Amino acid sequence: MNRTRFLALVFFVVFAPAAAAQQGLEGLGAEIEQMIGDWGIPGAAVVVIQDDEITFAQGFGVREIGGGDPVDEHTIFAVGSTSKAFTAASIAMLVDEGKVSWDDPIGDHVPIFQLSDPYITRDLRVRDLMAHNSGLMRGDRLWYASGRSREEVLEQVRHQPVTFPLRSTFQYNNTTWIAAGEVIENASGMSWDDFVASRIFRPLGMTRSTTSVEALKRLDNVATPHNPSLDGEVKAIPYRNIDNAGPAGSINSSALQMAQWIRLQLGRGEFEGERLISEEAIGETHTSQMLIRKEGTWALTWPESDFLTYGLGWFLSSYRDVTMISHGGNIDGMTAYVGFVPRRGYGMVILSNLSSANGFSSALAHRIIDRLEGGEGLPWNENMLKVFNEFTDRQRAAAREVEESRAEGTSTTLPVAEYAGTYANDMYGEIAVTEDGGVLSASFGAGYHGSLEHWHYDTFRVGWGGGAEPREFLRFEIGTDGKVAVLHAEIEGSIAFRRQEG
Repeated sequence: MNRTRFLALVFFVVFAPAAAAQQGLEGLGAEIEQMIGDWGIPGAAVVVIQDDEITFAQGFGVREIGGGDPVDEHTIFAVGSTSKAFTAASIAMLVDEGKVSWDDPIGDHVPIFQLSDPYITRDLRVRDLMAHNSGLMRGDRLWYASGRSREEVLEQVRHQPVTFPLRSTFQYNNTTWIAAGEVIENASGMSWDDFVASRIFRPLGMTRSTTSVEALKRLDNVATPHNPSLDGEVKAIPYRNIDNAGPAGSINSSALQMAQWIRLQLGRGEFEGERLISEEAIGETHTSQMLIRKEGTWALTWPESDFLTYGLGWFLSSYRDVTMISHGGNIDGMTAYVGFVPRRGYGMVILSNLSSANGFSSALAHRIIDRLEGGEGLPWNENMLKVFNEFTDRQRAAAREVEESRAEGTSTTLPVAEYAGTYANDMYGEIAVTEDGGVLSASFGAGYHGSLEHWHYDTFRVGWGGGAEPREFLRFEIGTDGKVAVLHAEIEGSIAFRRQEG
């Protein structure tokens, strides 16, 4: 970052309170302090951008629960799926250069990306990789803690079920974004990581932003992830390496550096007089590609929106007669929100070190819009707390039902040692079950290891560890020969793993 830009940034941060008082943000800091207390969030950082200037930049709380290191606007957080827009912008740059077209067949760029349906493989286009419309089931265990490389993940997609026709339904999927990253590598000759670093981070002065958790070891002022249990206890958890899903969600950055990214979006591809992306190409990423039905979790986050669609790396919604362009991010103990209102020239970045703090982020983003648009608006914090507390109550009730459904006093059909073996699924790979002293353990991919607790009959419960996953059920099925034939794993639905001979 050059000296002029650095001094300008310092000016904005130091004098943010004075600017905020003129722009409708007076008292915002105190309001955020109350909100993070209400939501039980250890720490958060918030930046507001107006007319290409940073008018509010402040940190709240601590980097790690029980610690004394404060969060500030420079603190590094994992930004999760907000990384997707960086991938879309990278492809937009290659479109500008004529190296890629939005509607190129994916086979022209990533031939190893083969789906189980030959028609979809043939007809899938580059833009479809980024619009969540491929019809592929989500299948995050393909990459999450699997130990597979990006190429190995994509080779497994041919075994990933297609659950909807192409372009018929919005179905969130991270695997297709890994393929989008491979488009960038094959068209540019640079890895996705190097392309983002050289073509986006460097021009925007995002010098502390990274695409890998490994780089965090060299940085200071880094927030610790936290996960809440169903009983409300918040615990610090370790970072998990998700580099293999980089184009879908591995970026780490600070609120202040992400604010430069929002300035680029509001500048429609121009940043401090330098054009990085053409207006036409960045405008395509801001253009609706898929309609989203407002139901389930989507309705929770945008309750007042008249519509909800997906662009390329961005959600589009409405509030108070303005169009919001935004995206959230959740990964292992972190929650991120980046959003902007193009016609009004303002945006915000909200980063926190607690997983699934979407209600806080959504409430605060809408509250900031209320302030900037004038008027009191809705009691967003109160409303979102009510909605998400009810959601948590339903989760707890469901967990209690599971506990109450346990058949006490049952035993396994076979001696415990006979359940040991290797079980395979074409899509997910192998689960290895071992026995030691009458206790079963299981290993799944590179990151899932745990002891099995007998639940009832031939069902066991496993806690995989790592702090980011709930306990899951493994149910063994006995074949007609009286031996264990299939292991049904309750991961992303019930997935059958067949026992291997030998």
